[in-house]
Amino acid sequence: MLHILVLILKVIGIIFAAILGILVLLACVVLYVPVRYDIRASCDGTFAGIRAGARVTWLLHLVGFYACYEEKELTWRIRIAWKNIRSGQEEKSTIRSEVETYDKEMEELWEDVEEDEEEGEEPAEAVEEEGKESGDVMVEETRRCREEPAKTVEGEEESADTREVEEVGQLCEASGEDASENEEGACREPCEASGGRAVLEEGQAGSDPEVEEGEACLTEGLEDSGEGCEEEHRSVWQKIADLCQSIWQKITGLYRKITGIPAKVKDSIGNIGGKIEALRGKKDKIMDFLTDETHKKAFVKAKDELWRLLRKLKPKKVAARVRYGFEDPSLTGRILAGISVLYPFLGDDVSVYPDFEQKVLDGKLEIAGKIKVSYFVWLLWKLVWCKDVRMTYRHIRNFKL
Repeated sequence: MLHILVLILKVIGIIFAAILGILVLLACVVLYVPVRYDIRASCDGTFAGIRAGARVTWLLHLVGFYACYEEKELTWRIRIAWKNIRSGQEEKSTIRSEVETYDKEMEELWEDVEEDEEEGEEPAEAVEEEGKESGDVMVEETRRCREEPAKTVEGEEESADTREVEEVGQLCEASGEDASENEEGACREPCEASGGRAVLEEGQAGSDPEVEEGEACLTEGLEDSGEGCEEEHRSVWQKIADLCQSIWQKITGLYRKITGIPAKVKDSIGNIGGKIEALRGKKDKIMDFLTDETHKKAFVKAKDELWRLLRKLKPKKVAARVRYGFEDPSLTGRILAGISVLYPFLGDDVSVYPDFEQKVLDGKLEIAGKIKVSYFVWLLWKLVWCKDVRMTYRHIRNFKL
């Protein structure tokens, strides 16, 4: 019995040890297997002739990313074990799906056509019924079209008659001031000037109701003209009063603004003084925080570790021979000044030749290196176990201006 328990414990221990070993192996693979990168570029003398390629791999090319730029076209490929994803693959899949949907639609249409052919006479009868209905509809529309022009002609004649009567009334109103002296002459002249001679003669030779209508028109014109004059006089005086009131309001508003300028200037000066005092207090607080001994040690520690990380991330190989130039010589000089700052870090295999006379880009570039996750983990480990860094981190979280 004891021997069986020992055997079970032994098996369990072996299983736990295997799992632990697998976890340790995976952790070591993630931490210490580097991500390698290789970048190469070349140019034949023009900006349009740039060719470039990049490759990033990890774990014996099990995972990789490949990109190429040539003839103004970018292509890329991602590899994960045996699975490859390429540029343009999505477009092909969309085209394939569209073709499949089109084929399905065509099959459905052919099935519908076959079903209609099998039905035979029923569709023909339905078509005949639809033709009869459409014929009835066309007959009704033609009748409407014939009736509508007659109605429109009658409406136009009625509107022409009403227009003539309205013109006569307006002319009579305009001549209402002189109607008391010679009514018949005053009405006859504007009617003849407006082309209403025939209407006036018919009124003289016609029946009594027409004469009464002319007299009523004259009296209404006189009354309306008197009321219009009174309203015009009132509107003129109202406009003058409104104009004077608006001018007075603008003058009073301008006076209030001018009298309020000294108070605004005083308030703005007081606000500026208060802001200056607040900024001075914030400056003193920030300087006290930066000059603290604990914080200084933490900043020095973080700076040293960052420089160490950058040295480890530096490419193992940097080789370049480049001749460049722009149309503007000053731009060529500024770029050369920026590159010269990096010369101590680039090495002896980098050569840059500026051309201040013509626009050109010619040469080759090659960069290769590796990056490990352990670099970043080691940096975090050292910063976390530094007491000054931990205290500074707490103070930064609680810092308020």
